[in-house]
Amino acid sequence: MANIVTSGASAKAVLVVVCFALFFQVLNASAVGVILPEIATGISADMSQIGWLMTGFLLVTGIAIPFYGRLADRYGAGRLFVMGVALFAVGSVLAGLATNFQFLLVMRIIQAVGGAAVPGLGMVLVSRAYGPESRGMALGVIAATIGVGSAAGPLLGGVLSELMGWRSIFFVTASVALTIPFTIKALPKFEQRSAGSLDLIGGIGLGLMVAGILLVPAEGSRAGWTSDWVIVGAVMAAVGMGTLVARQAFASSPFIHRELLRNAKYLALAGMSFSVMAANLAPLIGLPVLLAFSHGLSSLEIGLVMVPGAVLSAAGGLLSGRLTDRSGAKIPVRIGSLVMLVALFGLSAYSGSSPWIIAIFAGLMGAGFGFVNTPLAATISKLVSGEMLASALSMNSMLFFLGGSVGTALLFAFSTTSGLADGSLNPLHSGLAAGFSDGFLLLMIPVAFALGLSLALPGVSSREISGAEKITTPGETIVEGVPVQRWVPNCSVPWAPESVETVPTIGD
Repeated sequence: MANIVTSGASAKAVLVVVCFALFFQVLNASAVGVILPEIATGISADMSQIGWLMTGFLLVTGIAIPFYGRLADRYGAGRLFVMGVALFAVGSVLAGLATNFQFLLVMRIIQAVGGAAVPGLGMVLVSRAYGPESRGMALGVIAATIGVGSAAGPLLGGVLSELMGWRSIFFVTASVALTIPFTIKALPKFEQRSAGSLDLIGGIGLGLMVAGILLVPAEGSRAGWTSDWVIVGAVMAAVGMGTLVARQAFASSPFIHRELLRNAKYLALAGMSFSVMAANLAPLIGLPVLLAFSHGLSSLEIGLVMVPGAVLSAAGGLLSGRLTDRSGAKIPVRIGSLVMLVALFGLSAYSGSSPWIIAIFAGLMGAGFGFVNTPLAATISKLVSGEMLASALSMNSMLFFLGGSVGTALLFAFSTTSGLADGSLNPLHSGLAAGFSDGFLLLMIPVAFALGLSLALPGVSSREISGAEKITTPGETIVEGVPVQRWVPNCSVPWAPESVETVPTIGD
């Protein structure tokens, strides 16, 4: 028996098209927040309405990501990825043409439905294109792309808004449609499928739970923790969780593979993803607000302060990927976690001081996150068998998303309500932004939690995960520690070069 993988040239093509799509998706998410005041003026909406352009986008993205993963298990990731990119581009164009709030909100939701296909499915496609010995490097490139897109968004959003108006942001992100022909050519025409029905009730339960978890902190930090939407979100989360738990217990083929929830290593990785992103995304969104209101910086100046974080996040992701391929995940994860702890303490201590000191610690934050992010996805791609890989990576992406949203909401809640009468909780902080100082200090807790969970990380060099450790579906064959991949021709998807080669499994 043998695994089927794409050739080296084809694998690089897959990586390139996935990174292009991912860059535009992340860029859109990070740029729109900067231009919300201009959008409100342009379509005559008040700020209470305009906040839903971000909240609605986040809610729908968080719900759609796991659905894409589960559907990809059955129908293949390539077709869904292309459909998602196309839908995201259509939503972007129409959002740029919107003349009222209601139409723009609908288009943002369409953007979210399409864009949600990119993170999880992109990692699935790249993980399947590269062998275990080079997968960390490839996922490091993806992590670098995310870092650059996240940090470049505020700068590009501010510059384009000043030069050509807020609509230009949506038209720029719509240009991702130009990559679709190359994507169709690059993606393989053979995809691995799994059997089993789709547990729609369980999926709805998960969607309600995710929506509620996102809605509570988002509305609590904006409108108060006793507001109507907070109560609605709490009820949604409770009902969704109850439904999901019941389906996981009694459904013959539940929405989340039972094998994933029974594996302690996968649960540890999922917890790390949630925790690390809670600490990382909050500064990316919170620092531009801090620099604008406490330091009076322009959009261009804010972007320059964020540049070190983008550059070092990209460099950290690439270095971490190579290190993960050589020696496993534990070393880069621990290095990155410690660097993030130093960065968050520095941001807490100097949040009211010189913007250029803030830029130094933002750079350290980016470097630390780059070192942690890549090994998590690489470990999952080697721990989980091919038949469940799409679900496993999409659930991981969903938890990244959830963690980032919760962390951001908590930071903003602290920024408006925290701060002791005589200063902040950090004894080294003085001056402005005591609430932000306390918020950054609080974000050290999830990083410390992730550092503790790193004790459960397995070795992830190409031959270190044994067959007994791997998460496989019942009846799946293991050859010398490697699952035998069952690839099913997808004859209805006529894309990709014909360059496919057969690589022997370990032990052949």
